[in-house]
Amino acid sequence: MKDPFGVVLRHAAIAGWGDPAVQQEALRGLVVLILMARQFLAAGMYFDRVYLAPESAERFPRRNYPFDFLFGLTELLFAVANSMIVAVPNLFFDVLCALNLLWETAWLVTSKIGGYSTLRMIAPGAEVTAGIFVLSAVTRLVAGENAAMAILLALCFAHIGWMIWHYNQTEAEAVFKTT
Repeated sequence: MKDPFGVVLRHAAIAGWGDPAVQQEALRGLVVLILMARQFLAAGMYFDRVYLAPESAERFPRRNYPFDFLFGLTELLFAVANSMIVAVPNLFFDVLCALNLLWETAWLVTSKIGGYSTLRMIAPGAEVTAGIFVLSAVTRLVAGENAAMAILLALCFAHIGWMIWHYNQTEAEAVFKTT
């Protein structure tokens, strides 16, 4: 993340923060940051529940660590690729955001085809990120890129909050059931 913020700061030092291109680059940098944060949090919670929890083998008898890892890594690589083009004014940034948001849906479909028992762990995130994609895409068509990025930021931030709340709730339930 050093390079995208370096690009934004250099451009801001030259053109000023009032420049629309600088503002767009800054928004894009924040989008990359929130997509990475959401993905890291989701991956950590997923691997905790599916692979590290004591009862995980019983709850998820058909799972595939390399498969899950590669899907997570690919999603991260979409965000990393986006971090390299925050200052490039073209639609490729939007395409990579779309791939990032829809990748969990691809993971869900592929897991369903593979017959994995982890579908109930993947489905909620896939549904939310697909919804974020749709709302962002509609906003992009109606109000432009900056408005779409603002919507994406707000919805991803809300999703992160929901994931933390949900994780804490299920942790409390798990503790309650074992005592």
